[in-house]
Amino acid sequence: MMIFLSALESSSSTKLLKKLVKEGKRIPFGLVSFYYIQKERTGLSNFKMALQVCDKLLVDSGAHSFQKGVRVEWDEYTRQYSEFIEKYDNPKIIGFFEMDVDNVIGYEKVLQLREILEAKTDKIIPVWHKNRGIPEFKKMCKESKSNIVAVTGFKNEDIRDDQYAAFLKYAWKCGKKLHCLGMTRIKVLDKVPFDYVDSSSWKMGAAFGVMKEWSARKRKLITVPNTKNKFTAERMLYKNLMAYIEMTRFYNIKWHKINNDLYFKMGVRDFLLKIKLREALLSCKKIKENQLLKLVF
Repeated sequence: MMIFLSALESSSSTKLLKKLVKEGKRIPFGLVSFYYIQKERTGLSNFKMALQVCDKLLVDSGAHSFQKGVRVEWDEYTRQYSEFIEKYDNPKIIGFFEMDVDNVIGYEKVLQLREILEAKTDKIIPVWHKNRGIPEFKKMCKESKSNIVAVTGFKNEDIRDDQYAAFLKYAWKCGKKLHCLGMTRIKVLDKVPFDYVDSSSWKMGAAFGVMKEWSARKRKLITVPNTKNKFTAERMLYKNLMAYIEMTRFYNIKWHKINNDLYFKMGVRDFLLKIKLREALLSCKKIKENQLLKLVF
């Protein structure tokens, strides 16, 4: 499992990215949004720094912003996105998410916009939504040019937590990797070995004055009390990033035998995870393929 830390392109990340570049530190997996890259004054320069400090990068179309009410001229925006893809595509970038704004412009139009993007690269990641129906998910897994397909991870929207494993198993059956957007709910990550997930929680926490650190003993993020506001926003942002990278390390090692994607070096303590990993693998294998057909929305 690879956890991609998002929201790197925004102006509030500028100082952080410069610090990482200066100190030669790395972000294993990052995610940026084209919407903010082209919208904010520092967006493009931050994208270039993110490309420099991240070992793997994903680029979002900005669809999440559009679902919150932002509107653009869709064809023109998609052409701009496609031109950006053509100019800045890089071996570090493993995928570009499609314009999945079905709820705004309809799925037929989304398919037209997908064609514009796929004319530039085979890395365009389709994003399934409930309105498309299960047959379309299966078709997407079988026919997508990209080796990655995506679903949303927002709680109680498209997919229930107990249904994710069935979607993952079907994607694997078709030879695809599955990305779950906006998913870092621990209860799900402990049971479902997604190939990729992403989260901006590391940054949102700092914005609300919350600093986190990773507890190796408890195997979870814990809150560090900000007594008398002694931590600056800049320090909280940096510390949260480091904490989430540790969480990324934990889940990459936890699931690497299933995902075949070991990125971090393993220590002695990490081998203790193999017992739980074996249990999770056995549980995953018990899922029957016909479960996908029985999903009730």
